[in-house]
Amino acid sequence: MHQRYIDVEFTKEQVAMFTDIVESDLPMRRILLAIGQHADTHKDDELSSGISIKQLSEKVIINRKVQDRKNKKKFSLQDTYIERKHAERVVETLLKMSLCYYKSFHPTKLIFLSPRGRMVAGEIVRRHKDSIKTTTRS
Repeated sequence: MHQRYIDVEFTKEQVAMFTDIVESDLPMRRILLAIGQHADTHKDDELSSGISIKQLSEKVIINRKVQDRKNKKKFSLQDTYIERKHAERVVETLLKMSLCYYKSFHPTKLIFLSPRGRMVAGEIVRRHKDSIKTTTRS
């Protein structure tokens, strides 16, 4: 399906809207940027520019509840790697938003950014740079 609409681009308003949606969900933001970062570092080979769910779960760190080792009934918030199922759900949402697509290579799927996903990721990076500039000026 993504091949049929590969040339469709978002307007500025749509890019802003999707950027706001992605930025409101920290795991989604980190996964989108991790997919883009992986693609940028492996842009020489098209196949290796895709990233698997397993690689995402080993790369993306979020603050989540983790069970204490001593007391199995208690949980504490810690910065740790995202769970694989959570990463799958976030990628599924990004697929539905047409910000990424996948190619199936049995037994895994490789996730790639769509041109629209690149637009949104670029806007996130631009906003982050702008916020750094304004805080250093103050």
